[in-house]
Amino acid sequence: MRRLSALAVLGLVLAACASGSDAFPFIASSPGTIGVGEQRVLVAVIDRDTQQVLVENQVEAVATLRNEDGSPLDTSPAQLVWTIPEVRGLLSFTFDIPEPATYQVTIESDSWGELGPVGLVSVADPVMVSPGDPAPRSETRTSAAHPIDEITSDPDPDLRFYEMSVAEAVSSGPTVIVFATPAWCSSQACGPLLDQVGELSADYPGLNFVHVEIYEDITVDSMEELEAVPAITEWGLPSEPWVFVTDATGTVTHAFEGAASDFELRGAFDEVSG
Repeated sequence: MRRLSALAVLGLVLAACASGSDAFPFIASSPGTIGVGEQRVLVAVIDRDTQQVLVENQVEAVATLRNEDGSPLDTSPAQLVWTIPEVRGLLSFTFDIPEPATYQVTIESDSWGELGPVGLVSVADPVMVSPGDPAPRSETRTSAAHPIDEITSDPDPDLRFYEMSVAEAVSSGPTVIVFATPAWCSSQACGPLLDQVGELSADYPGLNFVHVEIYEDITVDSMEELEAVPAITEWGLPSEPWVFVTDATGTVTHAFEGAASDFELRGAFDEVSG
């Protein structure tokens, strides 16, 4: 998972070359995670001089998906999603992608003007489990068999999130699964996203909630000693954090990488709660 950070840096350099304004867009979704059909795409807006992510609380922006010759295919309004609340954020767009190909994305914003184009690659078979796929029945650790501090690095864990394994949860009803490692998260978004899901969970007593720690031994001294839990391979995760929602049949209905708005999460939870 750490190797993707190098790809992200390369993506920033390429995107910077593609824009003439003081800010430029960068596709923040991990490579290989964008498929076909309705797809959620994360975009960071970067300051050209400081290389910092720009955030506007009341941002109004619309992105256009274009084919390689620049012809428009779809548009989407922006949703602001906080990776670190009130500090760092991304824009979330939803596009209907017709087929695996290389596309362009341009953005019109009240704050930053016209941004892009930036390249977006859609693949036929995304690397991770995607909406429409059956959820892997991962045998993750539970508090019944392990001390809580061995299975989560959350400093204030919600014990309900550790009562069932992923396999038990998705086999027994609609489920929300958070893959996150608050103590070791390279993106610093794991703790905030886990807290956010925890706060929303009180409104959804009919859903199962499971937190899966990314790593096996969370008491090591350095990242070099960390080993991913088997569920990471089973779900094909290229980054952290992720939230997956499954329905009563154990089918994945939604997948959120990195960050999500309350509006996005509630929409997904409501859909499977019905």
